[in-house]
Amino acid sequence: MKTKHIIFTAAISALAVVSCKKEDPKADFQPITQYQNSIPEFYNPVKSGDTYGANTPDYTIIANVMDQVRLPNDLDFNTTAGKENELWIVNEGTVNSGSTNIIIQNAGQDNQMELYRKDGNSWHFMSLSTALAFSEENGNFGTSPGVYDANHNGGAPFTGPSLWSSDLSIFAQYAGAGTNGSHLDMLHESPYCMGIASEVDNAFWVFDGDANNIVKYDFKDDHGAGMHDHSDAVIARYTEASVTRKSGVPSHMILDKKTGWLYICDTGGKRIMRLRISAGNIKRNLTMTESVSSYVEMENAEWEVFATSNLVDPCGIEISENRLFVSDNATNEIIAYDLGSKEELGRLQTTATNIRGIKVGPNGKLWYVDYSGNKVVRIDPK
Repeated sequence: MKTKHIIFTAAISALAVVSCKKEDPKADFQPITQYQNSIPEFYNPVKSGDTYGANTPDYTIIANVMDQVRLPNDLDFNTTAGKENELWIVNEGTVNSGSTNIIIQNAGQDNQMELYRKDGNSWHFMSLSTALAFSEENGNFGTSPGVYDANHNGGAPFTGPSLWSSDLSIFAQYAGAGTNGSHLDMLHESPYCMGIASEVDNAFWVFDGDANNIVKYDFKDDHGAGMHDHSDAVIARYTEASVTRKSGVPSHMILDKKTGWLYICDTGGKRIMRLRISAGNIKRNLTMTESVSSYVEMENAEWEVFATSNLVDPCGIEISENRLFVSDNATNEIIAYDLGSKEELGRLQTTATNIRGIKVGPNGKLWYVDYSGNKVVRIDPK
C-alpha cells in the first residue's frame, strides 16, 4: 500500500464567472453558464455560506525520488482501454544516458505500483526528452528530444520525435537480432523538440526549437520495434507560426480536437498561441534529411495569440471541457482560461519548485510534475 503525503499550504486567486449567455450550437466554444463552478479543478462548488474559491486544495504526492522520479519533464495517462489509470512520466535523464520512464499503475489508488523502464537506446531515441503524448486511437505515444543531434557526435543536426508502444511486452524490451532499441519509429527534421501533441493515430505536432516553427509529423505505419524504415512518413512545416525556444524549459502543446485549435506554450515569447490545424496549403517541397514520403512547407496558416498577460515562462498546457490550463515554470502557478472568451479565470500558486507538465486525469483532477522537486503531484480540490 502506498503512503501518500499531503501538503496543505497553498494560495489561490479565482474569479467567480457567472454568465446568462445562451449556447450557440455553431460556435467553437460555449459560454460558462450561470451558477457553474468556473474552475472545478482548483476548488469545489460553492456551498451555502461559503466564499467562492476560499477553500485551497490539497496537494497529494503520488510519486517522488524514492520511486525513481528524477527530473521529470512531463506526464500523460495511457489511453488504452482498461489502462486509463496508468500514468506515464518521462524523466529527462542525461546526454550520456538518455531519458527514462516511470509507469504508475493504478495511479493515486491504494494499490498503485511503480515500474521503472529505460529503452535500450534511449541515448538516441529518447534523448533529454521534453514531453510525451499518447494517441487516443492506438495506445502509442510520442516523445520529443531536447537535443540538437541525437547522435551526439558534433555533426549536422539529426533528431526529431519518436514513436513508442505502451505495450509493456514491447516498450523497453529486446526486440530481437538486428534491432535498435524498442522504438516504433523516429523522424529527424526537428532539433531541440520542446513539446509534442497527439492529433490522431500516429500523427503528432511538435515545437521545433531550432527552426522556431511548428511541425506536423505523421509516422503513418510504424516500422516495427527497433527497425528503421521511415519512407512512408509525411512531414509539414508551418513557418508562419513562429515560436521561440527558452533553453532548459519545455514548451508543451495540446490539441483541442473539438475545434481543431492547437494550443502552444511559446515559452521564449512569453505567450500562448493557437494554430488551426485544418488551415493552410502546401507552398513548396523542402530538402529532406532522410528519405520520407513528403516533406513540405505550408503557407496561409491560421494562427493567433491567445494570451500574453502576466506570463513569464509558460511551460505545461492542458484542456478540460471549456477551460485551458497553463503552468508557468517561472512562478510555479497554474493559470486557468476560458477557451471561448480567452478570459483568465484564476491562478493557483502550487507548492512546486519547478513545475512543468500538467495533465487532467481520468477523475477530472489536475496532476503535475515538479522537475527539481522530483515529484508527481495531484491537486485535490476542497
